[in-house]
Amino acid sequence: MMHRNKRTVTTALFDEFVAKTFQQLTVEDRALSPLLPFIRERVVPSKSPILRAGDYWNKVYVIQRGIIRLYYLDLEGKESNKAFFGEGDCIWPVAPHDRNEAVQFTIEAIEETTLLECPFQQLYEHLQQIGKWETFALPFAEMLVEQKMQREHDFLLLSATERFVKFSTAHPEMVDRIPDYHLASFLGVTNVSLSRIKRSLF
Repeated sequence: MMHRNKRTVTTALFDEFVAKTFQQLTVEDRALSPLLPFIRERVVPSKSPILRAGDYWNKVYVIQRGIIRLYYLDLEGKESNKAFFGEGDCIWPVAPHDRNEAVQFTIEAIEETTLLECPFQQLYEHLQQIGKWETFALPFAEMLVEQKMQREHDFLLLSATERFVKFSTAHPEMVDRIPDYHLASFLGVTNVSLSRIKRSLF
């Protein structure tokens, strides 16, 4: 029985999945059509996990609507937000250890979120078959490295105010929808400090 929060997708939704996932590929849509039976639309309630620490990440996700966060729990049980993703973003286990080992982080919906999802193994095998895996995967791998280096740069060389301004400029569609306590964790400041930063700017 199909889970009540999941349903098969229409051709239009499949086209959306293809457009968001395979932006770097020069391949005709019909070459990707064998993936259609595997795509599902999933609605995730606010504050509900998409992937839990200890799970295996075996899906490719495209966010149709909503915002999600990726966070770790430290040894004292404190959450540390490492990334946010919004409408149109495609996320999948880019690093091999994220798909070959249980993950140490949780991915959670900040607000009710609609995802298009595809089993990673089916996508991987099909792209290998048509000779497009490396073309697909390389830009995501490069982006992951760039994001990690940029985040390290920002924490070393930018003030908390500058980090907030940079995030707000890059993600104006997200900044007012992410609760302050989540955003403060991501920026490496307290909730009180973030409130002061906002007051000083606005």
